[in-house]
Amino acid sequence: MTTTDLAPWPQLTGSEPWGATDADPEDWTGTPKQRLNGKLACLAECPDSTRAQCLAWALDHPSRAGSAIWAGTTLSDRRLRAERARRRAAASGAERSTV
Repeated sequence: MTTTDLAPWPQLTGSEPWGATDADPEDWTGTPKQRLNGKLACLAECPDSTRAQCLAWALDHPSRAGSAIWAGTTLSDRRLRAERARRRAAASGAERSTV
């Protein structure tokens, strides 16, 4: 994959919960218990299109996304999704080579 294949920075709407004036940055980057607040806020309040873009960016840029909440996902959630995608791609490639 080249860098041109990677997801771009999400187009934000301004209504994301982390941008609210009363938002606590620790809800996205703090302890696991604090990040649960950010995860729930994101899942409840972020527009679906924004969440999809944020997830794509976080999956394509794992070192930059770090352990922060992105698209309502934790680092563990994203690692699991990436592993499943790799397995599906490997299985798909194996199926094509036997046809």
